[in-house]
Amino acid sequence: MFLTDDFAARLTAIALGLRVHGTIGLIVRAVRVGRRTAEQAVTILRDIPDKSSLFIKRSLLNEIIQQIQMHSRE
Repeated sequence: MFLTDDFAARLTAIALGLRVHGTIGLIVRAVRVGRRTAEQAVTILRDIPDKSSLFIKRSLLNEIIQQIQMHSRE
């Protein structure tokens, strides 16, 4: 696994045929494979705007949070 927020590195990885996932994808995957609970993922996502230099639209974060919460109730 190679983690980076560098766009050029991401494009190079794609060109090399590697699978590329963003921050949200990694968090959602962590829930799916049992490495994080839905509650932990929601907390991480809510903290992104205040505790990270990442720019992710709040509307997208809210949508993902709702989806995680909905699926955790099933």
